[in-house]
Amino acid sequence: MCPDDPVSTSLEDGMESLGPERRREPEPEPKHDIFLSHSGNEKPFVEQLDHDLRAVHQRPFFDQDSDSLVKGEELHAQILEAARRCRVAVVVVSEGFLTSLWPMLELSWFVKYGVPLFPLFFKLPPDDLDESNVETKWKPKYWRKLVDKGEVKEEVLETWSKAVEKLRNSIGVDYAHYVNSELKYRKDVVGEICKLWPRRMKYAIDVPKDKIQGYERLCKVASSMFTEGKVVGRDEEIHWYLGLYGMGGVGKTTLCKAMCNYSQGEFGDRVCYVELPSEQGIARKDRLARLKHALERLGGCNRSVIDSISEERIQQGWDDLEDGIIRNQLPVFLAIDNVGDFEDSRDEARRYLKVGLPPGSKVLVTARSQEVLKSVLQTIPNLVRDATDYYKPIPRLEWLEAATLFLSYAAPKRLPVSLLRAEEREIVKMCVSECRFDDIGYPSSQYHPLVLRALGTYFHDVGSGSMLGWKKALKNRNKLQLSREAGNVNAILGLNYDSLPDIEKLVFLDCALYTSGSQEWQWRPWWEHEEVNHMTIWVSWISKVHAVSDFEDAKWMVEKLQRLSLVEDSSSVVSVHDLYKEFARVLVKKEGSKEWQWWMSQVSNAKHLKRLVLDKDKPIIGRAMGRFVDCRSLVFLELVGCDDIGPDLELGNLRSLRVLHVAWCWNLKRIVCSCINRRHCYERAGGCLSELTTVKLRMLNSLEAVPFLRHCGNLQHLEIHGSDYYFSPGSVATDEEPMDFRYFKALRTISIRCDRDILGLAKCDAFIRWLLTVLQLENLTAFEYERYKFDIEEDDETGVYTINLVQVSRKLSVLSLCLPIEIGEVKGLHLLSELTTLNLSGCRGLRRLPDLRCLPKLKWLCVTLSNLKALPPLGPEVRGIPKGFTRNHWNYLGGHECLQPYCGQTIKRYCDTSTECLRKWEC
Repeated sequence: MCPDDPVSTSLEDGMESLGPERRREPEPEPKHDIFLSHSGNEKPFVEQLDHDLRAVHQRPFFDQDSDSLVKGEELHAQILEAARRCRVAVVVVSEGFLTSLWPMLELSWFVKYGVPLFPLFFKLPPDDLDESNVETKWKPKYWRKLVDKGEVKEEVLETWSKAVEKLRNSIGVDYAHYVNSELKYRKDVVGEICKLWPRRMKYAIDVPKDKIQGYERLCKVASSMFTEGKVVGRDEEIHWYLGLYGMGGVGKTTLCKAMCNYSQGEFGDRVCYVELPSEQGIARKDRLARLKHALERLGGCNRSVIDSISEERIQQGWDDLEDGIIRNQLPVFLAIDNVGDFEDSRDEARRYLKVGLPPGSKVLVTARSQEVLKSVLQTIPNLVRDATDYYKPIPRLEWLEAATLFLSYAAPKRLPVSLLRAEEREIVKMCVSECRFDDIGYPSSQYHPLVLRALGTYFHDVGSGSMLGWKKALKNRNKLQLSREAGNVNAILGLNYDSLPDIEKLVFLDCALYTSGSQEWQWRPWWEHEEVNHMTIWVSWISKVHAVSDFEDAKWMVEKLQRLSLVEDSSSVVSVHDLYKEFARVLVKKEGSKEWQWWMSQVSNAKHLKRLVLDKDKPIIGRAMGRFVDCRSLVFLELVGCDDIGPDLELGNLRSLRVLHVAWCWNLKRIVCSCINRRHCYERAGGCLSELTTVKLRMLNSLEAVPFLRHCGNLQHLEIHGSDYYFSPGSVATDEEPMDFRYFKALRTISIRCDRDILGLAKCDAFIRWLLTVLQLENLTAFEYERYKFDIEEDDETGVYTINLVQVSRKLSVLSLCLPIEIGEVKGLHLLSELTTLNLSGCRGLRRLPDLRCLPKLKWLCVTLSNLKALPPLGPEVRGIPKGFTRNHWNYLGGHECLQPYCGQTIKRYCDTSTECLRKWEC
């Protein structure tokens, strides 16, 4: 048969022998994990409980949900199937439940099929289920009527009696203990349910079945490929192993995740997916998190044990995992995905294979090559078979599946393949044939899913949706493939990239090469104290790096990369397939190209360098110089832990610099610009560093002055953060005079937190003048100032000054101040009509605050009570003020998490005896 013949070929022709012994195929994963069984009277309560469970990523069966009962299918069969296969039966016990036909039928089914019962004694105490009540109340008064009506048979009543007895003996939650607080009751119920059935796997991103071509077939084939592994001398200890290999992008990770979901039908919650990093430089990243995930999924360890494991105690984690597996002795499904061709990755995979899994367990391992799988699988202790018996090539897509996948991106609204005309089918055949490649271990070429997706998204915009246009495009390109070897997939992967404008190409490079290598972009904006996802943080970051003023424009660029399949489709994370990362690395090595200039890694031609990232003198890609004199084209400079740059960092030659980030450079004392107009450069057309818009200086404990700011008249974002852990004596800036911030008209966010007076604001009157100047900047949206130490101690000067805000930015939404102790009052806060967050927790001298009810958008407030006479009147939107609040409220609140809208990580601080924090309470 011709390889390009669009006829489904047998999957078995490219696979090795599966051996004489096969394990029975498991049932597919059930659609629902938790069955909500109730009577009609409790429907409003159960409806809200269903919503609460879905909010924590559970999958309940509720008869009012559209995804629970399918229209057009037999009702009785659907309910019976869900009851038979659910993991936990949540029974809302009430008088209506015990007197209704369907709830009692469901209860009997749960008992028949061995489903764990979790009773909710909702307005009916457990005593009403004792044997005497069953015999004197429920059976004769209610169940007998159902028999008389012919709805059930007599023998069913005994079954119901036993089911109620089992329900009574099950541990549940009694509503009577919650003083009629249904909210708290539901919250605790959700928590208990999550203990019985843990939430969906953290590492295994659910892959929708309808997004995988041939889901059921591929999962069944993969299940049949597992090979039995017997331990020498212990015939009863049988495991099943499968190593799948294939070139990058053929769907190993997708199939691995699908197999985890598919195998839950056999193994329940004892399924663990571990995805190893693909890059050697970050192989240890999240290693501890992966182990903790395995401790929960395989070891059954409680949260206190898991939380106690640290990098220093990681061996204890492995010991706990082995102990937990031995203790449970139930078979598990373990998937170890993406083992790399370097020792850190292989060693971690071997550790999981040596933990001593229970008999009957299945282990799936994926890698790109047979050699990697052999080096890992041959370490399994005491196996009878050779490692080569366990690894096989990944099952291939059939032609129809490949064509359907291609068309789902190229023409998602067209007819299915089976209904295409002969000419159209021939064109699809030509397109799909371009996506077949040879790989080691396969007797014939295979369809490449990632390339099918890439070519499909490219053709989506070719020929105005006409398939004839696709044929013409294929002919014009004189065949896309140079050869069918796996190394030539870039010819198609590059089609969408080549169609991008230059700025979007650079954004793609950053998505592929920067997100995994640097931590800087992952810092959440200091003013964001509510949850934001990584996608939002990333878009915010690239908008600064690439000078995209509008956030939505930057977001649109990332979404366009997703539509073209260059970036994985997700609304919350930035993810690029390994094959596209390799494609990006090839691009940046083309000397003289724009990509090379943006990511150049050679010392030569420094004048063309656009970007430089040095992390402890090791750039993300290749090797770069430590001096910046010749880097006149530099746009982006990031220095982390570079102690050899000396006490002064000179920026005078970097006239194109747009983003500056310096962190953990312990020896750095000054950042300077030695131009002719040193003192007031920013007053002249934006200064000589007029392109510089973002400056982030973090943990520079020797930093004394930043005179370079006088040259940055177009600065938009300024952060100067010291360390909480080092309190060296404060020093006054060496500049001649404090900087006049009136000229920084473009400033939008300012955050200054350090123990040094680097701006020359030691005197209270100088600070007040500077503060009033800053708050008048018309574009300012977020402002923070905090000094760890003050030169003036608490004395008679406490609270003698008043700040009067006369002119302020009408855009300011976040204000966080640590005022000198001499300041006792702040007037004019009513002018901040856009204010959402006010943090005055460090203002120990404050005696009074104005009426804050005039701030309609204020939601967060944190104040210090040491000298404050009373809390001001507040609007209804301000969250977190408990009823009955008094100055001594902290005495019975104790330590609690305090609102700290500071850095990009979740920081927990505890209020002392002088601080009360007003934060968001769930109630």
